[in-house]
Amino acid sequence: MSLGDRFRGLFSRRNNPHLEEMAEWGRSRKGLEGFIEPRTATNPTTLLLVDRDGDHRRAPVRAPVDAVRFCDKLGIPVYDARVIGYPKRMKDFEKGRTRGTSGSLDQQFAELERRFRESGPNQPDR
Repeated sequence: MSLGDRFRGLFSRRNNPHLEEMAEWGRSRKGLEGFIEPRTATNPTTLLLVDRDGDHRRAPVRAPVDAVRFCDKLGIPVYDARVIGYPKRMKDFEKGRTRGTSGSLDQQFAELERRFRESGPNQPDR
């Protein structure tokens, strides 16, 4: 990389507001994974973040390396969506959203714990 390339790179690196929003969204989520989606004829290269419930957000990135750096900075594992594909929980989340059912894993665990407390460990479940 020449000195001119480094100089241009220094001044062309502006904060990506989309990634800043993604970081904000991700701070309130558990079990995040990143998926780099390749550039297509109609869409730029994007970073897809998926939480453990399957909720997800996308943001455009200049290059895949920017998505990798972003995920590394936040400690999120990152994968190539062309190779790995999309997680099943994301598809299930979308199905639940279209059917109108809601409920995260946290809510499901809370419901199970409530039922367990009500029935007690030695009583049969209703």
